[in-house]
Order: sequence, then structure tokens, then C-alpha cells
Amino acid sequence: MKVLEASTSISFKNILFLTDFKETSRAAFTYAMAFARQFNAHIYPAHAVVPYLPTELEVPTMPDILKQIEVQAGEQLARMVKDSGPEYTALVTQEAPEDAVPRWSREHGIDLIVTGTHGRKGFERLLLGSTAETIFRQATCPVLTVGPAVPPQPKRELSISNILFATDLSRPTEAAISYAVSLALERHARLTLLHVLPEGTREYGDRARLIQFVMDELRRLVPENAGFVSTPEFMIKEGDPAEQIIDYARQNGADLIVLGLPNNKQFNTHFRTGVTYKVVSTAPAAVLTVRDLS
Repeated sequence: MKVLEASTSISFKNILFLTDFKETSRAAFTYAMAFARQFNAHIYPAHAVVPYLPTELEVPTMPDILKQIEVQAGEQLARMVKDSGPEYTALVTQEAPEDAVPRWSREHGIDLIVTGTHGRKGFERLLLGSTAETIFRQATCPVLTVGPAVPPQPKRELSISNILFATDLSRPTEAAISYAVSLALERHARLTLLHVLPEGTREYGDRARLIQFVMDELRRLVPENAGFVSTPEFMIKEGDPAEQIIDYARQNGADLIVLGLPNNKQFNTHFRTGVTYKVVSTAPAAVLTVRDLS
């Protein structure tokens, strides 16, 4: 695994915040604004108008009705951000999110997408929401998802003091670790690197050697003499990866989880049984997913 250069610094300049105006978007909005203020970024609050089946009387005037809804949504977006500080451009569309998000990303050079999720307890009841799932399927930039259990950010400052970077030590780690390290340095935050071994590793004949190998790989991900306020910690757990990541984040008060995604990740129906989906759906902290585009 390639060692990160100590000089690596991450910045966000164009942030897309997707909202359906529901309560599940409230905490995500505070994160979007906090990141925008932290990096002096331009923020794009955005909403996709949900089509509905018109009554017989509404059919002739349906285009006018949708246009009015679009205008009202734009005004609502502007009210949300106009007195918050960062420069903004409200985006409203009648397109489906799967069409609008890629277009907005290209047109405005989006380098961070922020959205809320609504998770439900229980393995069979995990639910991100259609908009969040669309983002995961298509986004090529980092995505910050904020679940219903995540507290809002303070009004004027990005408050991140405890970052958990979970890794399977695969290639996507190289892209994601740079964000975790940069944010930890920027926010003077505690950084923990976590790797989860498969169930049953305790019975492995040469377990001590395996543990040492994993620990060495974790340490090599972090640049020496980077200037951390507190020395990064390296943890190895065993069991179900999603459960271990969520439990560790909850027990140790992590307020940001960083995950790497492969470029060729298949976001089909099997995605709902994967580690990323389960972590994002139920995490007690905001989750930053970074796709490897190499």
C-alpha cells in the first residue's frame, strides 16, 4: 500500500446539497453549510420536484402547476442558505435525480455531494432513500451522507474532532485515506484506522504474524511527521465488518467515518447486503465515501 505524502491537502470548492425538504435533510444541511464555510466553497442547494398524478381538472394546466412548484422550491432553497455566509446557487429540476445529479456535477464542477438518509433498525429494514441510493450509483466525487441519528453541526463552524477511517486494505484505501488524514490535520482531530478481520481468525495458526502484517499496513497508510495533534491510533477487530465499524464508531464517539469505494463497485440489489450500505444506513456519525477513480 502506497504511503500518503505528508503534504497532501484536500479542499472542497463546489458542494452539492440534495434535499427533499423533509426532517431527514436537516442535519445534512448543517453539514453542507459547515463544510462550505470551512473551505470557502460555493454551495448548490438542490431539489428534484417529485411528479404526481394530476386530477382530470389539473391536466390542462399541469405544465403551469409544475413550473409554480419549481419556482416555490427555488425560493425555499434560497431562504435556507441566503443568510448563512457562503455563496450559493439554488438548483431545481423536474428531472429524475439519476439524470439531474450527473448533469449538475458536470456543469458546476461538484467535488462533494451531501445528502441526508433515513435508516431503519434491523438488517432487513435498512433503507437509504431513493435519492441517496441514486447518488451512490452515479457519484464520481466524495459523498457525505448524514443519517437521522447524527446530530446537526454547530451553526458557524465545522465540528469534527474524532475521525474513524475503516479499511479493508484494498486499493481504494489510497484515495480515501488522503481525505481522512487531511481532515484530521485541518480540524486537529483524533484519527483512528480500523481493519476488521474475518470471523474465525482467532483460530488461525499464525495469527500473531497476520496481526503484525495488518498493523504494519495500517501504519504505512499514515505519513510520518505530518503534524497530528494526537498520534493516530490503529485498531484491528474481528467479525462482521459493518457491525464492527458501527460499534466502534458508537463506543468511541466518532463523528465522521471515512470509507473507500472501488471504481467498479456494482450498485445492484446486492449492494443492500454490502458493508458500505449497512454502515451508511445505520452509522451514528456522518459517513464520507470516496471512490477510487484510478
